[in-house]
Amino acid sequence: MDVTLADWIDQQQKRLNAQPIIGYARGEPAAAEPVAFAAISASAYGLKEAAIEACRCLIQAQNRHGAVSVNLHDQGPFWATSLAAIAWRTFEQKWPDAANESAKWRYRDAYRRAIDFLTGFGGEKIEPNDTFGHDSQLVGWPWVQGTHSWLEPTAMALLAMRHCGYADHPRAIEAAELLIDRQLPDGGANYGNTFVLGQELRPHLLPSAMCVVAFHRVTPRPEPIKATIRYLQNELNRPMAAISLSWVMHALVSAAWDEEDRSEIEFEWPLRSAINRLRLIEENPHRQNLLLLAAKTRESPLLNVEPHRIAPAESGVH
Repeated sequence: MDVTLADWIDQQQKRLNAQPIIGYARGEPAAAEPVAFAAISASAYGLKEAAIEACRCLIQAQNRHGAVSVNLHDQGPFWATSLAAIAWRTFEQKWPDAANESAKWRYRDAYRRAIDFLTGFGGEKIEPNDTFGHDSQLVGWPWVQGTHSWLEPTAMALLAMRHCGYADHPRAIEAAELLIDRQLPDGGANYGNTFVLGQELRPHLLPSAMCVVAFHRVTPRPEPIKATIRYLQNELNRPMAAISLSWVMHALVSAAWDEEDRSEIEFEWPLRSAINRLRLIEENPHRQNLLLLAAKTRESPLLNVEPHRIAPAESGVH
């Protein structure tokens, strides 16, 4: 290991502070998801000017309907709107007494308009048939307008609604029901299906972790989410991509949040392993920002949501 984890975190803060407007990889144009996570990570480490610059970039990209396109100024797809909303809300929570009062209200207006867009936008239903194993009548959010609801955009939208104070909204409640319905029988989740033509699909780390984070501090924890946590616990010390590791770390911190006999989960080895793999492949600011955010563990703004009781109709939660 060339540097300690503390040294790496210090280096990454300096890099983030110098360049918060980024794309998915070096040399690529800025995109909403990397900029949103840059804003959230900057807020996590108190880098106010970097957070302002990233939040301003997202506001400039917000269209008249309240949506933010993945490629910022394109006309969709708009699934990144939820991440922009979390970024703006995180800034407001981090600096509630900001000297620039007009800026604070600008962020508040931005995330409220984003939530208004999300509540008026959803995936298409599919008539029930034997091809798919999930409830295709539940409405969450799609990757692309005019298509079916899928797991990752639904998890991100539910998390945004909870961050922004809309946990009781009917769309949030239905989203929670959809996420529970899409968990696999033995734990974990795929892109949003369970069975296709009678074949059970395999779980994947990223969507599984997103589901757990979307249910952060929801009590009682639904049984399908408990099974997904066990799946993630078993996978932690296996090599995984930086983006997946960031979400898995958030999910496992969430899982241990309210345990009376809580001991710190050992994240240093998987985190350092992911850092070193990135060095061998490429210095990727977006992935580094996600790892930087995950290194905050319980202090990550991504987990800064109020406790809540969500009772999807078929989840057994009451």
